[in-house]
Amino acid sequence: MLPREQVIDIAARAADRLLAYPWKVWFWGDSIGLEGLLDASALTGSREYQGYVYGLLKGWTAREASRSAFDYTAPGVALLRVFELTGDESMIEAARRHASYMSGFRRTAAGAFVRYENAAIELPPVLPAGHPDAEAARRNHSKVSDGGPCVFVDSVHFDGPFFAKLYQVTGESRYRDLALANILPQIELLYDRNERLFHHFWIERTARRNGVLWGRGNGWAVLGVAQTMEYLGTDDPAAGTLGELLGATLDRLAGLQDECGAWRTVLNDADAYIESSTAAFFIDAICRAVRLGAARYEAHEPVLDRALRFLIEHVGADGALRDVSYETFPSTRVEHYRRMPRGAMVPWGQGPLLTALRSYSDLPLDPVASLGVAHEDRQN
Repeated sequence: MLPREQVIDIAARAADRLLAYPWKVWFWGDSIGLEGLLDASALTGSREYQGYVYGLLKGWTAREASRSAFDYTAPGVALLRVFELTGDESMIEAARRHASYMSGFRRTAAGAFVRYENAAIELPPVLPAGHPDAEAARRNHSKVSDGGPCVFVDSVHFDGPFFAKLYQVTGESRYRDLALANILPQIELLYDRNERLFHHFWIERTARRNGVLWGRGNGWAVLGVAQTMEYLGTDDPAAGTLGELLGATLDRLAGLQDECGAWRTVLNDADAYIESSTAAFFIDAICRAVRLGAARYEAHEPVLDRALRFLIEHVGADGALRDVSYETFPSTRVEHYRRMPRGAMVPWGQGPLLTALRSYSDLPLDPVASLGVAHEDRQN
């Protein structure tokens, strides 16, 4: 395992970099970012990151009645973790209100909650001024089409784990039921049992999946499945189903890992580029699966070692994880994913980097020799 001092150094620099992010309160990816900051506090012993998350959530709850269009992406698990850390009853009260809000969305015929009624297909990312692709992205904005109601793989991480964690904290069975009412229909719509992977989204108008096995999307999914199983408990009647799916998917991912240690932005596409956030998401999910008994450490040790080597080699001197793709909006074309720019400093890169370091550090193993990777300060 990595020396403790190296983990702390990387975590502190990565968390410091994430503090500079202009949070949208809320948007896709904020949840994993705040969970990562809480893990950074646990790793480093610094309460600065925990305090930042606490303050951000307190500010949100003060204006919670005026919900944003993307409040369904709010960091529910982080909210509950802050309650556990602080004992602030306003946090659990806000979590209950958020649960009520989340359970009020309409459902598809298959029972999946629809969070996004008018999905923008082929929407280009928002690129910073001066980015070489910024002008092209601006021009392509006019080509966006309305995909109508869709169910997205990201929600496997936003929904099931939040309700399962609320059940863990309160003991109220209605929240367990909501966890399963969210995640099981999502799996039914998005999981390809032949490929043992998740599609990016499902389109209600056509009742079809988009046909692209997006890398980070599968990170959202396997981490969401693992967290839901963890918070429900391994003795829960649904744990067997979730654990079997988790194990099968991680086995498939092991076979798709590139020799560099990471995965392609489209997992089964040899022409797609290597994308860094996938390594972080999958490290976290594998470590959780090992702790839950859904995967054997010995079987995944080589995958973890390669992925962790890749990850720490891709953290720059400023703490930013390099080669993370910008927000990847939906498309039915593989080429859309191949062309998505990289180089973003975002919660869906920094957050999983931090949660991966925490999960790896928490593996119930005796310390072994270091991976032999000397962390160097690298410029992005």
